[in-house]
Amino acid sequence: MPALRFSTDCIRRIVTSTMLLACATLQPLHAQSTTAPLTGAARWADSARTQIERAVFAYDAAALAGVGTMLDRALTAFPNDPLLLHYRAYGLYRESMGRDEGGEMSDATEKKLKSAIELLERSAAARPLAETEALLSSCLGALAGTGMVNGMRYGNAASEAGTAARTLGPNNPRVALLAGIGAWFTPSMWGGGKDKGYALVQQAISAFAKDQPARPLPSWGAAEAYAWLGQMEKDRGNVSGARAAYDRALAIAPEYRWVRDQLRPALGAAR
Repeated sequence: MPALRFSTDCIRRIVTSTMLLACATLQPLHAQSTTAPLTGAARWADSARTQIERAVFAYDAAALAGVGTMLDRALTAFPNDPLLLHYRAYGLYRESMGRDEGGEMSDATEKKLKSAIELLERSAAARPLAETEALLSSCLGALAGTGMVNGMRYGNAASEAGTAARTLGPNNPRVALLAGIGAWFTPSMWGGGKDKGYALVQQAISAFAKDQPARPLPSWGAAEAYAWLGQMEKDRGNVSGARAAYDRALAIAPEYRWVRDQLRPALGAAR
């Protein structure tokens, strides 16, 4: 979607006032401890963080696009803020995942991934974050998986970003989760494999138990980790384990439509 552009301090103040008013009306997705109020770019980033998570759980593409519009406006006021850049890219990543039918990547999805990559690179240059590098690796990996030419073009960069993510966050659960999902879909001859993916997702779940990032840093992934664990358990023939994992996902996020309406019902009734 096209970004709105403003060029004067007066317009910047108008945008800032509008955005802060919008943020003030939002209810947080999860209860937060009492801390000093966030202001400026940090408040917008925190608003984007909670709205993206809510849209992902609701599988609401329109809501994701709306967050993107909000962030485009916020970036006119703070064009180089690393967290605003990060969340704009994260929203594009979420928009691009699971939207194409038949396994072929559409031109629109490819464009979103490339835009996300550019934003993530800018964010990482301003403030290195493990999640930024992990998302960069995932976006590059998605493009690398579309054919031999793109594999050569993006594969090494995806690997380098993954290494950077692990260096920055060796115990970061979101790094392990994205690495596990990637490994699950990557043949073992290319460094992936289902066993490796399964182990990494379990590692992520263990790390989430001690995960307490401060706002507005990334905090997503706990429910998603159980959603992926459930799919992996089902693939391994452990239906009861899959059901338990899905139940854990829904205990964390009862509104998680992908699990509630698709994954868990597909297991059938418990025996």
